[in-house]
Amino acid sequence: MPDRVFTDEQRNELRIVMLEAGFPLIKRYGVTHTTISRITEAAGIAKGTFYHFWKNKEEYLADLIRYHRRKMLPILIGEDVLTGKRKLGREDARVFFRHLTDKEKSIYAHMTLEDESNLIHKTSDFDPDEEKESMLANSLLRFLEGVRPDVDLLLVANMTKILVLTSEAREELHESVYEKTIDTIIDGILNLIFDERR
Repeated sequence: MPDRVFTDEQRNELRIVMLEAGFPLIKRYGVTHTTISRITEAAGIAKGTFYHFWKNKEEYLADLIRYHRRKMLPILIGEDVLTGKRKLGREDARVFFRHLTDKEKSIYAHMTLEDESNLIHKTSDFDPDEEKESMLANSLLRFLEGVRPDVDLLLVANMTKILVLTSEAREELHESVYEKTIDTIIDGILNLIFDERR
């Protein structure tokens, strides 16, 4: 049977439908048990259609993380911040970083260290890339006021990764101090970003 040919508009619509199906499935089943079959079933499309867009679940997950990040940014920081009408302060930034570990708002909170490892080894999207990660950190900092003039973008990027990895390793940590651990890491990130004199 020949491959179906999709118009650009149809491709975009199908991609969005599958990406929209992803986060609710991950919240329900976790990354490991969110199968390609479940994704395509939730999207109401044939399983083979998935492979017109991604070669494996890890590539899908990488795309889903980017899609979800773009979708959540206006919700997390507000349209007025995105349009430059106001900037975020330290406590706003704390809320933003807290969202990275929130099971209702973040894909990362539903991932395990094994999921992260698969993502790194089966895609090139999450390879350590100083230029890309510096740009990503800098894109966040432009929404903040009171940023240190000597902020180390790569250190902020690494500490943010440590925050995410900590949430992914939650079951390996002491539950009684898990929230305190998350808060301590976030305080460290905020201290790297914000000028104490302000």
